[in-house]
Amino acid sequence: MISKQKPLIIGSGFIAKKFSKYSKFLRKNGVIIYAAGISNSLETNTKNFKKEINRFEKFYKSCKKKIIYISTYSVNDYSRLSKRYVKNKIKIEKIITKKVGNYLIIRLPEIVGNNNNPHTLTNFLYNNIKYEKKFNLFINTKRNLLDVDDAISNAIKLIKVHKYKNKIVNLLNKKFYSPNHVLLELEKILRKKAIYKVKKINKSPWRLKINHYVKTDKNYLKRILKRYYK
Repeated sequence: MISKQKPLIIGSGFIAKKFSKYSKFLRKNGVIIYAAGISNSLETNTKNFKKEINRFEKFYKSCKKKIIYISTYSVNDYSRLSKRYVKNKIKIEKIITKKVGNYLIIRLPEIVGNNNNPHTLTNFLYNNIKYEKKFNLFINTKRNLLDVDDAISNAIKLIKVHKYKNKIVNLLNKKFYSPNHVLLELEKILRKKAIYKVKKINKSPWRLKINHYVKTDKNYLKRILKRYYK
């Protein structure tokens, strides 16, 4: 009887699906992508967070391959450390660094692509502009954005680099953008003005240590927004 092969990608969301075309590479290199978890960064339900921790603990205890855990660069942002979503990511990262023998943690920034998650920065701004909904626009902050295809292809490059064994790497666009900059570009695409109230938040330092930067140019933001939003 032929035994059923274990999945190479854990997760069924937007990011997990994008890794599927690299299945042959993942199998050949003996790695497994863990891209499961809560997609709503504003989630507050304690049961859902406990469920996420329990699921990961069950997974890693039976996993014999190198684990590639997809995390978030938000754990570097002091202004977001109080969010349950970020706290849970930090908990899982700590489990990995203490208990997993062979891993790579890749922290992704804000990802731009075709997905239905209304809580991503660009989807949130786009939908509010399009449907003329009033919202709060936070200033004194910066956000890092990458096209999903650039994020996934560069994540694969990181997996190929052996020096990143048992490391945590921030995969980033070298340029950070203000939410207002992103908003202005989306206003141009939609040819509509947003209705918003400006909110200030305290500036906070970022703790970016090991970083891998994706090569971009001055028109990168405009180009990726035009690719996915019309």
